[in-house]
Amino acid sequence: MRGGNTLGLVRVGDTVRRPAHESSPYVQEVLLHLEKAGFAGAPRFLGVDEHGREILTYCPGEVVDDPVKLSDARLASAARLIRAFHDATAGSPVADGGEVVCHGDLGPHNTVFSGEDAAGLIDWDDELRPGSRLSDLAHAVWCFAAVAEPVFDIPEQARRTALFCSAYGWDAPEPVLDELAARFRHARDTDQGPARLVFADLAAWMDTHGPTLKNALKATGS
Repeated sequence: MRGGNTLGLVRVGDTVRRPAHESSPYVQEVLLHLEKAGFAGAPRFLGVDEHGREILTYCPGEVVDDPVKLSDARLASAARLIRAFHDATAGSPVADGGEVVCHGDLGPHNTVFSGEDAAGLIDWDDELRPGSRLSDLAHAVWCFAAVAEPVFDIPEQARRTALFCSAYGWDAPEPVLDELAARFRHARDTDQGPARLVFADLAAWMDTHGPTLKNALKATGS
């Protein structure tokens, strides 16, 4: 397995060790809640080792971080897994008044597959927070369907967006694209680092091609 982007993370046998961070207490609370709720698609928090590192169960499988290599079966399975994660946190104390707990960085780079099945979500980190299904789903659609990226043409982006939303159980994919465009604009306007230029390009793409993408969505029957 490879994936995630947590610095200092190492595998030790059937566990993963990673340095504690500012959000560790909340992440641990969420992981313990998911275990109690019976959600199998997240690592289990096992405690802290002698070096102060978190001990998590290792999630065996394959991370397919190239959207081109994702079959429709894998897209649908990942969407269902994300839906199950959201459902497991909806209305719970860890959602802290939000609709659900948002992973914050959902995508193929943080999804472990066993064959065609999405088996686990990884990289539970400082992006984890209470929020809305729509916000987390929009990020997932961006990464899984490569929206606004040169990987696929617009009809294929629309088809994958429709497939992913349908498998999640989200009946109206157009608001997902609106949420994604809003996120790009917000990042463009608030990010002070080099990523600002990336989000400026993504926001400009959505401004230019968003209507065409929505029309292509209609052609899929969504």
